[in-house]
Amino acid sequence: MTTIQWTEAMSVGVEALDDDHKHLIHLINGLHYSDTGFVELFNELLDYVGGHFEREEQFLDSIGYPGLDGHRGQHDVFADQVSAMLKQYRAEGFTDTDQRVADFLWTWLKGHILIEDLKYAAWAKAKAG
Repeated sequence: MTTIQWTEAMSVGVEALDDDHKHLIHLINGLHYSDTGFVELFNELLDYVGGHFEREEQFLDSIGYPGLDGHRGQHDVFADQVSAMLKQYRAEGFTDTDQRVADFLWTWLKGHILIEDLKYAAWAKAKAG
């Protein structure tokens, strides 16, 4: 599986949220279906994502970000999709060559951080400046 590396281009300018994103990348890089701990790591990822979303949404609320409702909606859709994947994995399992989960997580993480999160980062920077 391809791994992704954190770059400063992903920074939202808030150390705690950047640290969350770095940890999420680490967790996603560690997901391998063949590992006996896959379900536990996947559950840890879900728990961590939930905590991160809450921290991020609180930050967006605190700065009066006008796109908060839409951002929150994206978080909700993501959580629903990942829960459905985990349910499918528990019911059917995935082969070692199945990249659905990894591809989905990477696509979403890169798109969300590099597009949606950078929107609020730019807004917060413009508001502060």
